[in-house]
Amino acid sequence: MSRLPVHSGPDTALLPEARTALVDLVARGLDHRWVMHHRSSQAFALNLFAPLHPAGVRSVFALFGFDVTETDPAEFEYSDPNDRLGEARPKSSHRTQVDVVLRGTTVNGQRVIALIEVKFTETDFGHCSAYGNPANPRRDVCRSPGLFGGQPDACFQLANHGTGRRRYDKYLNLLQTVEPCGAGDAGGCLVRGSLNQPMRNLALAHLLVHSGEADHVIYALCAPAAHPTIWRRFGELAAAFPDNADRKIRALTAELIAGLHDDNGAALAAQYPIEAIEWPITPSAQRS
Repeated sequence: MSRLPVHSGPDTALLPEARTALVDLVARGLDHRWVMHHRSSQAFALNLFAPLHPAGVRSVFALFGFDVTETDPAEFEYSDPNDRLGEARPKSSHRTQVDVVLRGTTVNGQRVIALIEVKFTETDFGHCSAYGNPANPRRDVCRSPGLFGGQPDACFQLANHGTGRRRYDKYLNLLQTVEPCGAGDAGGCLVRGSLNQPMRNLALAHLLVHSGEADHVIYALCAPAAHPTIWRRFGELAAAFPDNADRKIRALTAELIAGLHDDNGAALAAQYPIEAIEWPITPSAQRS
């Protein structure tokens, strides 16, 4: 299948506020290879959230049930600078990155952080790379039920593929999880498949609460409303990881965020004629 069109540059790919955000990402080396692609999820995230003024950010938090009075500008491609999840490896400094982070403070001083995953045409979350790794000596753990197959000390992903110790379980081991059942149960470790990417974001969310950086964290998916497959995956995520007092999982439609722009989303609608997109999108069209 031929590759979909690529924009000629930021002036045609991005709204004005998003171009400034991209300059920052380029300076930090965090721009995606295919950010100029017509279906880039990174460009979509910039176009959605960079135009939000403080009032718009407050409105997002209100959707989550929090009345914040102070906000910070949206932050893109956030990762923990101190690598407290232990994800870096000798040959790679890569850590879990969050597409969009919003921060706010309520009138009574409660600090609230929203970690937002933005999907445009992708039909799934990222899967566990350790599961299919030929060097994995404990596939039996991957085939066992429960979070990390119920055996975190034997999990190849937590062993960082044999080069350290990731600490996802430190922040998730006391959480209530719900195993899938019936046709939705693929068997094996709860997060060896499409729940793996969200699991890592949830570990980061609970780290932020545990460290005192936030009193409440919301992990949210933002995607077009008419994207049935990714919302089905979201439903599986919310069912597997019920809310608790400190962390919630919520849904945000792209159209809802666009409506918080000063122009009520007119420029974004012109940028993305979403009704012209055919669902589901084939894998070759999901490059971000």
